[in-house]
Order: sequence, then C-alpha cells, then structure tokens
Amino acid sequence: MRLTLLIVIAVVLVATGDVAAYPQFQLSTGSERCQRCHLSPAGGGLLNDYGRSEAGDTISGRGDGSLLHGVWSPPGWLALGGDLRGALLAKQLDGEAVELLGFPMQADVSTRAAAGPVSLNLTIGLRGAARQRPPGPAVAAWLASREHYVMYQRSDDGLYVRAGRFFPVFGLRSQDHTSYPRRHLGHYTLEEPYGLGAGTTGDTWEAHASAFVPNPVPYTGAGPAATGATAYLERRFAADTRAIAGQAKVAVTGEDRRYTVGAVGKWWLEGPGLMVLSELDAQVQTFPGAGAARLQLVAYLGVTRMWLPGWMIGAAVQRWDPDLTLRGSSRNALELNLQAFPFAHGEAHLLLRLEATGGDTFQPNALSLLQLHYYL
Repeated sequence: MRLTLLIVIAVVLVATGDVAAYPQFQLSTGSERCQRCHLSPAGGGLLNDYGRSEAGDTISGRGDGSLLHGVWSPPGWLALGGDLRGALLAKQLDGEAVELLGFPMQADVSTRAAAGPVSLNLTIGLRGAARQRPPGPAVAAWLASREHYVMYQRSDDGLYVRAGRFFPVFGLRSQDHTSYPRRHLGHYTLEEPYGLGAGTTGDTWEAHASAFVPNPVPYTGAGPAATGATAYLERRFAADTRAIAGQAKVAVTGEDRRYTVGAVGKWWLEGPGLMVLSELDAQVQTFPGAGAARLQLVAYLGVTRMWLPGWMIGAAVQRWDPDLTLRGSSRNALELNLQAFPFAHGEAHLLLRLEATGGDTFQPNALSLLQLHYYL
C-alpha cells in the first residue's frame, strides 16, 4: 500500500486579521458580505473596525479584537497590520526515511492609507520558501508584495474601482490556498495578477468584474502568466441565510486558453448551526494550433458546525479533473477541520486530509496540518 504522510506544524502570528478571513463567517455571523468586516472588496486581509469587534465578541467571545488589543489606535485614515508564519514539516514517501524541514512561510506588513474615498493598499514581506529560493535578483528572491493597489470607493452604495495587484473576486475565496478551487483555477500562492477591477452592492446582491494582465516582474510571482477577465454576481435570499453566485473567467497565455463558468452556493442553517459552502466550475482548456481541447472540472462541498463563540468543526470533499476524457487523472480529497478561538487574536486550526490521485481511492496520501494564529 502506497501511503504518503505529511505532518506540518505551523506557528502563525497574524496581525492582518487573516484569522477572520473565512467564508464560513459570511451569513453565519450576521455579516451579509465579506466586505462588511474587511477593507478589501474580496474579503481577507486587513479588518475594519466592525470586523475587529466581531473577531473579539462574536467569534472568540472574549478579549479586545482591536489593533494591539486596544493599547494604541492609529488615526482614522490609517490601517496597519502584519502577518508572520513559520512551518516545521516532516515528510515520508513510500517507506523512505523521514525528511524534516523547517522554513519561514510568511512575514508581511500591511497598510492602508486613505484620503477620503481614495486609498493606497500595500502588503509587502518575506517570500516564504520551503527549499531553495527562486532564481533572480537577491531582493526579489527574499521579498514579495502580494497586493498593492489604489482604490476609489464610495461609502453610500459600495461602488469601487481599484487598480494594481490583487486577486479578482472569484469563487469561495477560502483562506486555505491549497483548496482545489484556489489551487487549480489560478488563485494559488503568489499568483495574484495585475488588474483593473470594479464592483457595487445592493440590498441583497453584489457584482464584481476585473480585467487582468500578467505580473511584469516574474521573480515576484508564480503560476501561469495570463491575460483575461472575470465576472462574479451573488444574490442572497431568505433573510440573508442563503446565497447563490454565478461566475465566469477567461485566461489566455502563450501556451493555452482557459474558459471557466461556475456557481457558488452558501447556506446558513441557524437551527443546527451548520454552514454549507459549495462551488462547482467547468473549464475548457484549448491549445493554439491544436484541434483538441480538454474539459476540466473543479468541485467543492463543505459543511461546518459552528459553536460560536469559540469553536468550529467542519468536513469537506473536493474533486479536480484535469481531463474528463482521461480515466485515472482525477484528484479527490476528504478533509476534516478543527478550529478553536479561545480568545481575541488567537486561533488553533488542525486540518486532516486524505487525498487520492489517479482514481486510486484505496491508497490515499495523508496530510496533517496544525496552525496556531495570533493577530495584533
């Protein structure tokens, strides 16, 4: 039996508020959209005042969720944060000797400076590397800026326009970059493109669209260098306890073209305290000069039991088919997530995952990931 065991112990210090960047918190905490708590239209990253209050009162149930536990507050036009991550990895493949590996994952500083409706948003820090650094200039091998953009946003209706480096609003936008919708649809680590995005919100809906081009500095990015566009439209129902979204994406590189359409579903069942999240995307990949095309599929279904304040336990199934006509090319995963929020600014997260490749369901790989989070 082929068994791959990965054990990762990660100690994470989080000051950007990424501890609250979970799609499970939309609808279930009374926040109808991600930007209710976050400064970014896509959610994640720096929290606004309401988001920090929710992190301390609703999610953890005790403590002060504000910056530096309320010891010091920056002026209203300035938001600050930081994100530090480290990892220790033990890996064993096919009966080989255990490989131990320790490396810094992330050390970021984030800031947002605003002048009326215009703001400058910047995240810069250490480029984490498990093994050797990528080739290129020494500074670029050690430092990277995942996000930097200028944004105009009106406060009355949520209309915004932004330009710079960022992930377009697309999909469930899970905090886990290894989830299949992120990993296989161009939203993996350091794959943020440069783009122009715009969006607006209504009482029960939100709409976003972006056009993007490749990162002009290859040393500071990863993944395919694509030019394209995305569109995302979400509609909420039943007193903001359910939401469904449609989305589309076009990505063109010198090697291929990918056309993606999909749907996202969110359902908060208040009685049993269950949050259901789902995503299904179909993608056609074509190649210049070749008549053949590949039909691909990404699927995700997760159910989380919320015991807020303080606890979440969830299970999810995922599937990635790089070619539906090729038997044995699929990748399937079953995972369990245990999350605890004992106090404001703190979280412990244990992820357990079984993953089968090539349809080999009875000989899965195994992954265990423990993270400790702390945000200022």
